[in-house]
Amino acid sequence: MHLPTVPSSTPAAQSSPALPALAALRSFLQRHAALGAAAAPVAIAFSGGADSTALLQGALQLWGPERLRALHVHHGLQSDADAFADHVRKRCAAWNVACSVLPVQVRAQRGDSLEDRARDARYQALGEAARGLGCDWLLLGHQADDQAESLLLALLRGAGPKGLAAMPEAAQRDGLWLGRPLLACSADELRRSLDVGVQPLPYLRDPMNQDPAFRRSRIRHELLPIIARLEPGWRSTLGRSAALCAQAATSLEETAAQDLARCTSEEGLRLDTLRELSDARLSEVLRLWLLRAGLRSSHGQIDNLRQQVRATANGAMDLQVRLRSATLERRGVSLVRVVSAD
Repeated sequence: MHLPTVPSSTPAAQSSPALPALAALRSFLQRHAALGAAAAPVAIAFSGGADSTALLQGALQLWGPERLRALHVHHGLQSDADAFADHVRKRCAAWNVACSVLPVQVRAQRGDSLEDRARDARYQALGEAARGLGCDWLLLGHQADDQAESLLLALLRGAGPKGLAAMPEAAQRDGLWLGRPLLACSADELRRSLDVGVQPLPYLRDPMNQDPAFRRSRIRHELLPIIARLEPGWRSTLGRSAALCAQAATSLEETAAQDLARCTSEEGLRLDTLRELSDARLSEVLRLWLLRAGLRSSHGQIDNLRQQVRATANGAMDLQVRLRSATLERRGVSLVRVVSAD
């Protein structure tokens, strides 16, 4: 595959005076001044697709190549994975940007979503690599279309406010800031910015984005065109809904954290204090308690657990809910977690 290169002295098609990714990055810096003030290198998740290419292009114009570290995850799930990695290396070499290709293995158990497992493995590899390079920030190329798709996916799963909040613009995870500067940019405008100019920039097209086996792909190609006809401003409208859900989720979690502190004892959670809470607040406390322990729970499991906690007021002694890696049960006056041996 022949890929045209851009000399490092002209990092990003200077004939395009208004690059949307560059404008989005500058706006992002106004809201997150710590990124602009820091001297640490900045990691860019670089898949080689249009969005991450536009992001790296904008970051290159903003900071120059010396501060950037491009990270590419090679999970081997596609036959073209090696070619993707080669493309990324060549693009970074043309721009004099340091590049690391991160091989990962995706292990999905029966009943797991391969897409979810691949995402988890990708974030883990990117985070470990960014921290290892001394980066405070890892920037991701998610844009407005991705945000809308994430919101619709969460809605179809029956998610609550936290799930409907979709992807935050900035969040800290294990000491590393994850930033998504392009959430106000559409996929079309990012692609157009790469296609125009004296020397258009090549980018990869992921065949998984066209595969109807993946629900996100069907939302993108079948549902969003219908929504676009009903609501031309769907990107900003759905983005605003996600932002409002994020605010609601933050408020719920703050209240749950206060309730959890009141209910916590050395053994676990005090059942009598749990029973004082309304159903909604009790559910949020249980969900947060499990989340902080690294345990995943479904809506049905939380409902079951809440009902069993309520039943202890009437003398019920048996209380047990099994999760994948732990069992929740009653011990005396407390609800405790028992981690599975396997």
